[in-house]
Amino acid sequence: MREYEAMIIAKADLPEAELSKMVSKWETIIGTEGGQVVKKDTWGVRRLAYPINKQTRGNYFVYDVATNQANIHELERILKLEENVLRSMVIKLADNVNVENRRLELQQQAEAAAQRAAEAAREKAESESLGARRGRDDE
Repeated sequence: MREYEAMIIAKADLPEAELSKMVSKWETIIGTEGGQVVKKDTWGVRRLAYPINKQTRGNYFVYDVATNQANIHELERILKLEENVLRSMVIKLADNVNVENRRLELQQQAEAAAQRAAEAAREKAESESLGARRGRDDE
């Protein structure tokens, strides 16, 4: 199995039922013949850098998948035909992937990022409280 990353931008104004139907269709195609979704990020609705088909906002989905090449070709074909998909891009990350090791690696990266964000928030809170104390001292 190969590892791929797929980014899909769907129309922002789709009803939740239709959106979940499309997402389950994509995941079914990926999962054919033993393919697996390693990681799925839903970024939500964001402003597009430039209008696409008169749309200025899009619903972003990012998948890290382990599947075979035939499934990816089918996914790309379906995404091109789907009228509610504004843009999509699939890139190959690796030729051979161990799914469990990759999941563990992605989890460790997420934990490290969360720890860095918590440290940055703590430092910001400390500097703000120090500034507030200095302000009271000046009075």
